[in-house]
Amino acid sequence: MELKQIINLSNKAFKENNFQEAKKLLDKAIKLNPNNYEFHHRLGIINYNLGNIENSINCFKKAITINPKSSVTLSNLANIYSKLNKIDLALKNYLQAIEIDPKNFNAYYNLGNFYLKIDDINNAEKYFNLSIDLSPNQIYPYNNLLQLYDRSNDLEKLEKILIKAKKNLIEDSLIKFFEGILNYRKKNYRLVIKIFEELELDQRDIPKNILKNNILAKSFDHIGMFEDAFKFYTISNDILEKASKKKFNKERYINSVTERIDFFSNINLRTSRHILSKKKEKDPIFLIGFPRSGTTLLDTILRTHNSIEVLEEKSLVEESIIELNISNNFDKIERIDSSLLEQIRKSYFKKRENFFKTDSNKIYIDKLPLNIIYLAEINKLFPDAKYILALRHPCDAVLSCFMQPFTPNDAMSNFFNLNDAAYLYDKIMELWTKYEKTLDLVIHTIKYEDVVNNFEPTLKNLLNFLEISWNDSLKEFYKTAEKKRFINTPSYDQVNMPLYDKSIERWKNYKEKFSVTNNILDKWINKFNY
Repeated sequence: MELKQIINLSNKAFKENNFQEAKKLLDKAIKLNPNNYEFHHRLGIINYNLGNIENSINCFKKAITINPKSSVTLSNLANIYSKLNKIDLALKNYLQAIEIDPKNFNAYYNLGNFYLKIDDINNAEKYFNLSIDLSPNQIYPYNNLLQLYDRSNDLEKLEKILIKAKKNLIEDSLIKFFEGILNYRKKNYRLVIKIFEELELDQRDIPKNILKNNILAKSFDHIGMFEDAFKFYTISNDILEKASKKKFNKERYINSVTERIDFFSNINLRTSRHILSKKKEKDPIFLIGFPRSGTTLLDTILRTHNSIEVLEEKSLVEESIIELNISNNFDKIERIDSSLLEQIRKSYFKKRENFFKTDSNKIYIDKLPLNIIYLAEINKLFPDAKYILALRHPCDAVLSCFMQPFTPNDAMSNFFNLNDAAYLYDKIMELWTKYEKTLDLVIHTIKYEDVVNNFEPTLKNLLNFLEISWNDSLKEFYKTAEKKRFINTPSYDQVNMPLYDKSIERWKNYKEKFSVTNNILDKWINKFNY
């Protein structure tokens, strides 16, 4: 078979998403012409689609060796490094791609996404705007900027980019969509309902359909039309569940929690803290709890203090636990080699440096609520760690989870309906009680309701626990939040405002809906004195 024929067949297979066949044919082509840049570049793309990431990297590197001035290949290589969280390598290749071709739209756009991923909002904004300057008719950077300004509560910039989008884009539905979001931010709830009930989105655009129905639900909730609100929350969750059903498994997460409960129920003695010999970094503080129990509010308040840094919603703990390689053999926890523990601690701190440099004068809070299930491993890795347990009325926490369109995973798949959410709450809290009995933990419990209703004494108690002095700036945390940061959690539309009590006992507006939970939550309501 001639080279030209092989390439034609490979291209045909590629277009048909038959990547295995495309790769097979392209491998033959490379044997016939080993120094062809295009062949190696295309093979890099094919390997990536097949999940052969290392092979993909090697193909792109080979292509760059042949053609060092390939901005496209450098940009593709940077995308992979970004997905692998290899921050320095990703940035290096993006910047090289732009230096070679200052008109490479994809490089600017993807660099914007890269900066967004690492919470560098200023640079994300910069590169999205530069990509718009290069190609003003491309919808994607507008979409990302509109989302960015929405989540950073910058309504002025949201309006400005919306005006710019109206001038340059044909896609009217995107503009209407963000007009609805803008009016939601301005609390024009009845106008939001009018815009969104008339707005027809492409059914294939699942994220926007989810968000549209969720914001409709929130708007009805704000004006006291609770039946309509619940209806649209349910529609939003049904879309999300349908889209994620084949990817995620709620039972798998429940089973993993249950396995832990069973194991730690059979431990009769409290385990002692492990002593590590080569500790250079101070152990973090872990902010844990059931999702939607006020952890983001606490995070936002605490980071206002100049002695506190908060690592927000990053999977560093989970990555560390994978490195422990104990699977669900929890009896191995007590036998983990000290050198391995020290190695993984070092890896954790190194990854944390991607988000902020270590300062010995500061304390570091790792905030990811469901790290609560990993306390056995955390206690082993960080024996001097302290824990802040965030609590909220169980019904309010469960309802709030149901109301939020979380990015789906095994855990969040339990929030598509109230019953499943209540069942997960029960399991998480049961596991927590087992850990309390079996692990030597230093814990401070804080209730969302106390933060809202009795702010200063509640926060002073928490700061005493953290061994940090009070700072009056905490009282105006919402002003700092407005200036300082992008909120990377579902609570982003709430924490940039003064404390309010509307979310306390909100569940009573939906009281009849809780009949489906079969009183699962009653024991926790009693236990936590609600």
